[in-house]
Amino acid sequence: MEFVPGEPERRPTTVTACAGRTAAIREAERDLELHSLIGVQLDARQQLTCGQVHQDLVRQLRIPGYALGVTMLKSATFILRFGQPAQRNAVLGRGPFAVGRTRMHIMPWTRQFGAAATCKLNYRVRVCIEGIPGHAADVEIISKLFSATTIVNCIDQEKRKAEEEACVCVWITTRDPDSVAIEGTLQLEEPVEFTNDQYHDFCTSLGNMELPEVHPGPAKLLNYEVLLHVDQVLDFSPLPDSPSWRSYESDTSGIPDGSLEDEWPVRHNFSWRLGVPDRGRSPRRATVHERLGGFRRDRSPDRGAGGGSGDSATT
Repeated sequence: MEFVPGEPERRPTTVTACAGRTAAIREAERDLELHSLIGVQLDARQQLTCGQVHQDLVRQLRIPGYALGVTMLKSATFILRFGQPAQRNAVLGRGPFAVGRTRMHIMPWTRQFGAAATCKLNYRVRVCIEGIPGHAADVEIISKLFSATTIVNCIDQEKRKAEEEACVCVWITTRDPDSVAIEGTLQLEEPVEFTNDQYHDFCTSLGNMELPEVHPGPAKLLNYEVLLHVDQVLDFSPLPDSPSWRSYESDTSGIPDGSLEDEWPVRHNFSWRLGVPDRGRSPRRATVHERLGGFRRDRSPDRGAGGGSGDSATT
């Protein structure tokens, strides 16, 4: 039997991913709070489209069509985005609206809407990574080296010891510090390649600076081998007999008197050596060729698309 890539039977059943609270998320949340409402059908059996909801609401509210945007969150649930916060506030105080052959209940949008549950990531970990190329020292790129239930918070610019000068150190928040790998491979996509003819046409075309059309194809990647050193773990797990809803700094925290001197969060510091996996032996001495990069022997610069030595250009 032939297997087809992407068939439902071949895919994972579920996936869990954690995302940090970025500036973009904060801005989008604020925009939705000011401009948007949630519309929920009272009779979910009626199949409504965004166009139907938009048409009926614009007519009843007597506002121009451009003043309202409608998107579907899921079946029978819509986001209504108004051009002005005042319009949004006026609609919030009104009763259900007739839409199609059913009615639509209006409620405020909040970030908790649609959330199924809450959870905590109890560990904050400092990880020093060897082998990150200089052009890839970016939080979004480095996050690919960690599990989906890990948030990479920031790059730590402080160098606590000399060995860290050769590393990119990051702070992460995770459910399980044991999920941090010992070694890894960071794969970075190569630039798009153009033929000499395409590159020549791009450089000589007057008044048209658009890149040549590139047809879809396989992505070419460069592999960079990395070592991940766990330097410090901060354990924010609740202390025994300590109600999580009470402050650990308070006399009424519920922590027994004898444990008030216990450190919280609990700190675990680790020693590691540059070039040595955290649970491995000292590596063999790298050859000169490996220290120079090991990818190509000729380290002289390319002469470009018109130099005659290559048959392609990149961008």
